[in-house]
Amino acid sequence: MGNIELAGAITDYRPHLIGGFVDESVNDLLYIDPQQEGAIAVLPLADLLDVNQNLPLGCTALPSATETSYPQIPDGELLTYFHQHTQIQSGVTGNLNLPTIKQEKSLEDKYNFPFCLKIPTITAPIDWGKKLSELEITMYKRRSTRAYNGDDLTFDELKSLLDFAYQPQNYIDQSLDISPDYFDLNLIETFIAVSGVKGLEAGCYYYAPKAQELRQIRFKNFRRELHFLCLGQELGRDAAAVLFHTADLKAAIAQYGDRVYRYLHLDAGHLGQRLNLAAMHLNVGVSGIGGFFDDQVNEVLGIPGDEAVLYITTLGRPR
Repeated sequence: MGNIELAGAITDYRPHLIGGFVDESVNDLLYIDPQQEGAIAVLPLADLLDVNQNLPLGCTALPSATETSYPQIPDGELLTYFHQHTQIQSGVTGNLNLPTIKQEKSLEDKYNFPFCLKIPTITAPIDWGKKLSELEITMYKRRSTRAYNGDDLTFDELKSLLDFAYQPQNYIDQSLDISPDYFDLNLIETFIAVSGVKGLEAGCYYYAPKAQELRQIRFKNFRRELHFLCLGQELGRDAAAVLFHTADLKAAIAQYGDRVYRYLHLDAGHLGQRLNLAAMHLNVGVSGIGGFFDDQVNEVLGIPGDEAVLYITTLGRPR
């Protein structure tokens, strides 16, 4: 998704990711058997050079109902059940009759821990070359690192990665979209376990994107714990830094209903792909991890209990 989003800036096409759509209509249009398959997102493309196609962006994350009474679900059918019951369906008259989104854009970062160490992350934006030529090259060679050698990254490298992923307004002069196509990034938080970053003490930090600073939660090198938390994967142990993308599920559901679980993972994946592209450009190793011990992550690293880990991005020196 991140690659498609950025490709739009190179090809003069504007992709617009839509997660809120009438599922049954899409199934009928594509002849999809809803018992076997399900559409996750829709991606219409508009030509930026055609003024008639440059329509204002509408709301793409629509709320669904929230289930409160669950039947007995046979083993192996939970995902199918969940997908079907987070669908948006049209009513008899064609009206959706959806709940109202209670969206509040906060001007402050969610967590401001008392007496925590605060470290600025403001840095110069990555230069993607004339007409984004370097970005195009990076997209072609984008891949996931299979192993790290355990060596340190520099703090400047980490700051550059965070800047590209979380500060799109810094790239308007390079013709990149200052408002990337997220559903609702206010629902996503980021915590970073630092094991080997020169100029930055080992520990767990909260990244505050609005203030552009790291706020330290715990002082410790978590390499051994990260190896365990990532299900024994060496990527977690040998990484210089491990980013945890999280969300408060209760608060998210209050805004969008059960369907929000789809949106959260798409947004977390989008952030992960932007980190991946920036890392490739800087010759930094990067890999996403979807398998981890959920509850233990919060307990070990000191991440607030309301936050559910959605996705992990590891960063380090390739072996």
